[in-house]
Amino acid sequence: FGYNFREEGMFPLSEISKIDLKKAGLKIEPNEVYNPNGISLVDALVNVGGCTGSFVSNEGLIITNHHCAFSAVQLASTPENDYLNNGFVAKTKEQELEAKGLTCRITDSYEDVSDKVLGAVAQIDDPATRLQVINNAMKNLALEAEKNDPSIKAEVSEMFIGKSYVLFKYKTILDVRLVYVPNRKIGEYGGETDNWVWPRHTGDYSFMRAYVAKDGKPAKYSKDNIPYTPKKFLKVNPAGTTEEDFVFILGYPGRTFRHRPAQFIEYQQKYLLPYTSELYDFQNSTMENVGKKDKSTELKLATRIKRNANVMKNYRGKLKGLKDIDLVGQKTQEDADLAQFINNNVDLKAKYGNLMTDIDQLYKQINGDVYRDMWLGQIYTSTSLLNVSKQINGFKSELDKLPASQKETFFKNNIDKLIQTKDQV
Repeated sequence: FGYNFREEGMFPLSEISKIDLKKAGLKIEPNEVYNPNGISLVDALVNVGGCTGSFVSNEGLIITNHHCAFSAVQLASTPENDYLNNGFVAKTKEQELEAKGLTCRITDSYEDVSDKVLGAVAQIDDPATRLQVINNAMKNLALEAEKNDPSIKAEVSEMFIGKSYVLFKYKTILDVRLVYVPNRKIGEYGGETDNWVWPRHTGDYSFMRAYVAKDGKPAKYSKDNIPYTPKKFLKVNPAGTTEEDFVFILGYPGRTFRHRPAQFIEYQQKYLLPYTSELYDFQNSTMENVGKKDKSTELKLATRIKRNANVMKNYRGKLKGLKDIDLVGQKTQEDADLAQFINNNVDLKAKYGNLMTDIDQLYKQINGDVYRDMWLGQIYTSTSLLNVSKQINGFKSELDKLPASQKETFFKNNIDKLIQTKDQV
């Protein structure tokens, strides 16, 4: 489709007032999209196990991607009831299946806490010390918010490294159920051949439902729970979009690397992307061969294989793109222009004159041990029991660091996530 609006990138909702959405074609008021003092479209959004979902009914019905429900469907499947491949539909609420391992996080509120985080490092120049102090400030702000309101889960996210920090407060729904999942041939139509490319013809959607206790508070799975009533839900337009329609995506994006230096891009192109792709290719071949011998094993390995394949396709596409447009070369020129800009200003040169040299030295250290570090990193992600052990050890380590007044809040807000990690092994 064509458009004339040149703004791009990921915008925190608190920043959308700075861009001219009306000029881009928005036909409703911007505060109907995001309104910190009232109900708006953002209240219909939900984070389902790390994926973006949307409420589409006043009874907690959620639409999300097929691949986002994949692990829960896999856990509900058996050789006798192979919902993963055959699909699943609940014709009544009573037939809905527990989506094991999935929770829903609903954004209750958020605020910019950049001044509070960065104020703690205003007089600190050493990068390692700054990073440690920033991380501690982020943790303490989240713990303070949870202590003030034990019903929420708080998290400080770094929107732009060293510049912008936002405190998110979430309500966590613990009881999520599968309502409809299409046949895998529909939900994964085109397989990895079509993955990460356009146009797509995949029926990449599933329906779930969020449940709470009768008093409206989050509760673990129970037949006594009732559907959650969201503040807002979306109405689906069966006609879809037409040419020149305004399209604006709300959701929970992962991350961006667009502000990283050339050395980071080179590290990705030369080491991380090819190494991970080859490793996951080997792992998948091994798991697929094992799965051919036993249906139950095939189902247990399905989520792991799918995740690996998803990353493989993504990384190989990135590799091709990086080389095709010579992004390393482009970023090298950008960094050279930045260095010249710094050196042309006496004050900037005094403060940042060694910046590029320091970055280069750091990446020489990183690249010197790159294969060792990548191998150690994959040990935990590739070995479930080691990963669980690491999570338990990390949980205990964080708990031990906290003052007595914060231990109970931390334990209560994180123990369920730890148990879910264990249960998925």
